Amino acid sequence: MSDATGMGTDLKRDERDWAPQTATMLLAAGTVLALFVWMFWSFLQRQVRFAIEQQADWGHTLVIPFIAGWFVWLNRDKILSSPLRPSITGIVLLIAGAGWFAYCSLGPVLLRHHNLMGAGVGLAIFGLVLALCGWRAMRWMWFPTLYLIVFSQTVSDRFLEIITFQLQGIATVGGEIGLSLIGYDVARQGHTLDIYWDGRTLPLNIAEACSGMRMLVAFLALGVAMAYRGLDTVWQRVVLVFMAIPTAIFVNILRVMTLGILATQDSNFAAGDFHSMVGLLWLVPAFFIYLGIMWVLRQLVISDEDEGDQSDSRALAVRFDSKVIGVFVVCVLVLAASRVCFSFGANMLQVHLSTELVPLRRTLSRLPTQVGPWRSIQDVQFDASMIEELGTSSYLTRHFVADPSSGRFPVNLHIAYYTDQIDAVPHVPDRCMTAAGLSQRTPTPENRPIDGVSSHWVPGQEQLDGVLFPLGQMTDRLSGDSLSIRMPVGPPLIRHMEFVDPANPDRRIHAGYFFIANGRWRPSPGGVKAVAFTGGDRHAYYCKVQLVIEGDSGYSTDRFLDDVEHFLSPMLPEVMRSLPDWYEVELQGAPSAPDKG
Repeated sequence: MSDATGMGTDLKRDERDWAPQTATMLLAAGTVLALFVWMFWSFLQRQVRFAIEQQADWGHTLVIPFIAGWFVWLNRDKILSSPLRPSITGIVLLIAGAGWFAYCSLGPVLLRHHNLMGAGVGLAIFGLVLALCGWRAMRWMWFPTLYLIVFSQTVSDRFLEIITFQLQGIATVGGEIGLSLIGYDVARQGHTLDIYWDGRTLPLNIAEACSGMRMLVAFLALGVAMAYRGLDTVWQRVVLVFMAIPTAIFVNILRVMTLGILATQDSNFAAGDFHSMVGLLWLVPAFFIYLGIMWVLRQLVISDEDEGDQSDSRALAVRFDSKVIGVFVVCVLVLAASRVCFSFGANMLQVHLSTELVPLRRTLSRLPTQVGPWRSIQDVQFDASMIEELGTSSYLTRHFVADPSSGRFPVNLHIAYYTDQIDAVPHVPDRCMTAAGLSQRTPTPENRPIDGVSSHWVPGQEQLDGVLFPLGQMTDRLSGDSLSIRMPVGPPLIRHMEFVDPANPDRRIHAGYFFIANGRWRPSPGGVKAVAFTGGDRHAYYCKVQLVIEGDSGYSTDRFLDDVEHFLSPMLPEVMRSLPDWYEVELQGAPSAPDKG
């Protein structure tokens, strides 16, 4: 009697099972995928752009979906051994993921962060898989799903900044010790190694590209994949994943040592494309070192060779509980409705889901080599690794000196222009000069007024944030015509820090910087995002203006601010002439035309 009852139950279950045709499944999968991409398009297109533009750091994110799919394929027998039964919980997670993504995209400015939005996308992915495949299948699909969510997105600079800075220090110290052990005369200053060779001093800058961060991220992704498929016990997998950190650090130190040795033969070997190639070559032995670690871990545990995978050898068909049709329809409606509501909310709140690039009106190199009593003596060109660290190729580093009779010290002017980089961390003296081996004399940066810069500005007629654009005056060098240039709106403040070089303690180094973001003056990096990446503007740009002056022991902050005002008064209108005219860009709805003057 019990056998008959059991058979009846199985028959009822079989009646509820549904084995769709391949064409039907492809059509359903294509529909869900299209709606998913439509809903999260702003995030996905930005992620793909990051991976393409920063291939050395994040190119591997394009491969992660295929690795996750391979994990699912390896477990297909277990996943398909029983019909896939949908779960209502997955629909709840899908709604929560779409809601969180929308809130981060349209809500407070502080939440408009690539990785916070990515959390919503990841939750939606997990919800979709759970809704359509069910809890039983998630026993084997949870890992590939989480692997896809975690490793297929770029980690923003704001999250990596602290880690990268520490890794730079470790690579520098390790490189110094390693080169010293093999007989090189080397000294360390901040994140720079000075190698003394054949009567010359060869500086080797350990830039962010040499920090080992890219190798660490790649090794973590590789380590998790290898641990999942190559080891049997949990402790082995945990150890292998954690060993990715010291492996990446150790190999990166060897890379720094290699660059140092090559620099003694030709300094060009430690820069440019060859510098990047050395990093790629070291990935090969790093991979074999990691394989060796996994081999050792496998030898520590004797596995049962007879314990095989007792999977069904029959051809497995994809079968669903018939309820999946209803769940599929609900998922489709949720994605479609979420996108419609998302677009409606963006229009109501006047939030632009993506920003457009704003080109310079003229290249920064066209800034005059002489303004007032100041004349240029040198332009500094960065190599490929330094440009990669800077994050933009639109920059100018130019040294100026004043008339000897003025008694003013030389000024090092640095300008860097960025557009459509919502999560970028500007390189400021707070980090860069400390990394160069200088010591801070001021514990924290201070915002100082430089009102003298705007003393000759006059109010214009157009407004921004309820304030009239100020106008600065300048003379065109070619035509001799007097020009009125729109200047940035906001109080002229400069973020100031004072440093001292331990090798020259009698010298004082003052550094100050500010930003011009979407036509507004802001002294701090945080203020940039608050005005340029709120979502309220269709276009977005910011420009960092940095001035460094080195003086004697009596060179005070007040003298530095006076020199800054004296230098910027004629120079800033020239800078603004190169930057986009924000009134023309945003208020008239079209990018400003290139300046031919």
